[in-house]
Amino acid sequence: MAFELLDRSIHLPTTTAQLTQRTGSTHDDWLMTDAERGTLQTLVRNLKPQCAIEVGVYRAGSLAILSANAAKVYALDIDPSCAERYAPQFPNVEFVIGDSGVELPALLDRLQTTGAPLDFILIDADHSEDGVRRDIESVLRYRPKRPLYVVMHDSFNPGCRRGMKRAKWAANPHVHHVELDFVPGRFVTREKPGQFRQMWCGLALAILLPEERRGELTLHENEGLLFQSTLRQSAYRYHKWWNPMYMRKQFRPTVARMLKEHAPGLYGSLKRRMAGTATGTS
Repeated sequence: MAFELLDRSIHLPTTTAQLTQRTGSTHDDWLMTDAERGTLQTLVRNLKPQCAIEVGVYRAGSLAILSANAAKVYALDIDPSCAERYAPQFPNVEFVIGDSGVELPALLDRLQTTGAPLDFILIDADHSEDGVRRDIESVLRYRPKRPLYVVMHDSFNPGCRRGMKRAKWAANPHVHHVELDFVPGRFVTREKPGQFRQMWCGLALAILLPEERRGELTLHENEGLLFQSTLRQSAYRYHKWWNPMYMRKQFRPTVARMLKEHAPGLYGSLKRRMAGTATGTS
């Protein structure tokens, strides 16, 4: 991540010391951009949720915002140490430790059964395509009694975005709007060599209302052209079905082996291309 001028207080620096800290090497480990931080703060500060859920705690950057503005927060994470580290800081947060594929449906079922108000959900845990889709579809089992806003992080990442697009949004009649580019994401520059030309960040937003929608549901991509243009220049541009150097990681390992044996020149060329997109040498 590049430096962020906004810290967890969502205040701009007021002294040279603060400015130096935020633009220097010290980082607060909250992996959201300034635009995302400000947007999240504005949403939850205005909404003042009675109950909110965060799926994926990491360094508790967004959890700090939720805890300060919501009456009750459930924080789900697979790391058991996050409760030990952050529970003393956030007395209104109940930590739920375990796989979100198991714990999130159970929590939502409990809230649905008890009739507890639920206003806001942030999904930012498993960043695989299947993991994102699974967490969304767990949420789609819920039938809201009041407006429910679901924010999903890293919608600019191709894998996460595919998971969001594959989710069965239309199966829940209370889903009225889905926007994948509520806040556009980031094309990583040389500031982080290990992720150079990767695509991360971005906030997607889904709106669920108590009344059922009429008509078909449209999945919106306000910055779809930006996404496609960036994808063509990114480290993911060779992640295609025809490229065995990529597909060997998926479900066709024999293709790469056969190509290496029978067409070593082409194999080497594809391998160099894949390495170049990861390191920025191409």
